[in-house]
Amino acid sequence: MKRNLVVLMLLAGALLLTSCGKAEETASATPAAEAPAAVSVQDFVAGYLAALPENRTYIVSMDDFVEKVRSGEDMYIVDIRRADDYAKSHARGAVNVPWGTSAMWESIPYLPQDRTVYVHCYSGQTAGQAIVMMRLAGIQAVSVNSGWNLGISRVEGYEDILESEGTPLGTTRHDVPAQVMEMIQNHYQKMAQQAGTPFANFFISEENAKAVLDAQDASVQFVSIRRPDDYAAGHIETAINVPYNPSMAEMIPMLPADKTLVVYCYSGQQSNQAVGLLRLLGYDAVSLIYGMGTPRTAPRGWANNGFPVVAAN
Repeated sequence: MKRNLVVLMLLAGALLLTSCGKAEETASATPAAEAPAAVSVQDFVAGYLAALPENRTYIVSMDDFVEKVRSGEDMYIVDIRRADDYAKSHARGAVNVPWGTSAMWESIPYLPQDRTVYVHCYSGQTAGQAIVMMRLAGIQAVSVNSGWNLGISRVEGYEDILESEGTPLGTTRHDVPAQVMEMIQNHYQKMAQQAGTPFANFFISEENAKAVLDAQDASVQFVSIRRPDDYAAGHIETAINVPYNPSMAEMIPMLPADKTLVVYCYSGQQSNQAVGLLRLLGYDAVSLIYGMGTPRTAPRGWANNGFPVVAAN
């Protein structure tokens, strides 16, 4: 009996050692989790700019937007106006992600990544920065031309698409790399630090830009991203031309990294996209509010204020 007990104990020990050995083999055979691949901002910026032509600079017309909503097309709309303005009335089905609040980055993982996301603000300018940050996170975001005040609300019959009942943000969380989330949050938090300064929202007003130019401030470089022919016809004195097209990626490294870049386009919409891209690359870039100015933005904009321009030699 005693001998049988010893044999049983030896067998049990052998089985225990065998099972432990198998567990160790299984553990050692399981590969260690790979560290997430680093996100290349340079590649993102180059890809974003390369796709400008096919995406029509990531801006959709206000007429097309209103017609899509009116016809009942299944759309995902992000209204980044203030919460009180959204509550008064907004496009049917739009969710509210107020600009200048933490919602601008906290909402990112909850926005769909498998469909177009239509973003609008008041004038189309802050939406330009917003769609850059969204696209960095894999969201197919586009901006509505001229936003609510200068675009949507000027379309005939736009009242047909309005509602006051809010639509909540979805609850499905999508995977967004931690590095990307950090970059997006950093952009908006740095922007918040500019509140109350001449560079609030990473903008500069026409008047403040004129004062900088008159003072011949050597720490500032004006950058026109308009087409070369428009630049040649008339541009802000001292401005260099870096057209907003795929070739911009090759010209960005030539920009001074030790100066504040005052970027301007026609209406401030494309320049805000450019500011978003440049700031991701580490440049201190701000957008000239309403750009050179157009009939739609009047009386806002550099030229609409009667400020001087020079022609290329």
